[in-house]
Amino acid sequence: MSKKTPPVRLRKANQEDVGFIFNSWLKSYKYSLFARNITNTIFFAEHHKVIEDLLKKNQTVIACNADDPSQIFGFISAGHVDGILCVNYIYVKQPFRNLGIGKALLNAFEHDPTIAAVYTHHTRMSEKLAAKYNMVYHPYLAFTMEESPSDDSKE
Repeated sequence: MSKKTPPVRLRKANQEDVGFIFNSWLKSYKYSLFARNITNTIFFAEHHKVIEDLLKKNQTVIACNADDPSQIFGFISAGHVDGILCVNYIYVKQPFRNLGIGKALLNAFEHDPTIAAVYTHHTRMSEKLAAKYNMVYHPYLAFTMEESPSDDSKE
């Protein structure tokens, strides 16, 4: 049985999305090489602060069902540093992976894979995306990023 891409709509994250973003980002990143040996108490408290700061300074785009915007498929948190795309986190729910949703999320930031980009959170999936989309791991940008100018061109 082949997977069929659901009708996808990209939109700016809103206040109702924040719980999903924190929950999926924290839970999925907890099992990364970076975080797996950090106690839950320390990781969830401290990384919550990192994510909160990144969400304030960057743009977050939600991929959702075009017919039901409350059904979220995934999200991307990203911005630009000196004109270079910096992806903080990209997440797609398991049932919707390998359907082009991650690529659509990257395209929301007009990512050109011929130009190197950076990412701040290393996971098995980000390693695959890095190879495919010309990205370099740069974790320190997660702590030094300046606030991105607002982009009202995204819905």
